[in-house]
Amino acid sequence: MNRMSWHEHNEVASYATQYSADFVERWDDLIDWEKRKAGENGFFENLLKRHGVKSVIDVSTGSGFHAVQLKQAGFDVVATDGSSTMLTKARANFRARGLDIESHYMDWQTLDPSVLGHFDAVVCLGSSLCHVFAARDRISVLEKFRALLKPGGLLIVDQRNFFAIRAGKFKSSGNYYYCGKQASVSLGQVDQSLCEFIYSFDNREQYRLQVYPLLPGELTTEVLESGFSSHETYGDFERDYDMMDCDFVIHTARAI
Repeated sequence: MNRMSWHEHNEVASYATQYSADFVERWDDLIDWEKRKAGENGFFENLLKRHGVKSVIDVSTGSGFHAVQLKQAGFDVVATDGSSTMLTKARANFRARGLDIESHYMDWQTLDPSVLGHFDAVVCLGSSLCHVFAARDRISVLEKFRALLKPGGLLIVDQRNFFAIRAGKFKSSGNYYYCGKQASVSLGQVDQSLCEFIYSFDNREQYRLQVYPLLPGELTTEVLESGFSSHETYGDFERDYDMMDCDFVIHTARAI
């Protein structure tokens, strides 16, 4: 197992501490599972089925939304997360729905195929990769994802549309990812090296997440440098999209 760099140690620590127990307890209010499911309209399930996927590892499961959707759609699912508070919430959500989903508390640098096995697909959603600030560390993480895939396996990774955000066109439609009506998302500091999201609940509680404002072109390059090919993108689940008018960009690629 590779040793983690100084940067990776600190980013993992920063990632974990940002997801405090009280913030995580409100996370599903931000998502609104039923509205999010309606907004996605089976996009990920259909994409995986088109690629012949049967086994999936969700490497940023958060509170478990996508792991649940994929399990209920008939996929074999394993879930991991580097935040203990998020994984605890995910496991509670699995139990509440009567689902037996294998789950592990693992940060990305400790993902090990000798422990977890190999999969037809890796999904990393919720703009999670943007918690990693250095390009070399993101490439290292993507290589970890690649090692979990069978030959020709599918990677799906999404990100906030920082191209538009950095151009002053922040958009949070509430139609797809963060659908809850008791919560809102706004911006704090934004520059070429940092983006701060402010999550407000019931106009009282506020929580902040600091991430790297990763441009879609940067991530495309890093995916291709990490042992993947056949790269494609979608904007808010559409193949044809306006880069200045979508909330999220979804990347797909095949393991070489």
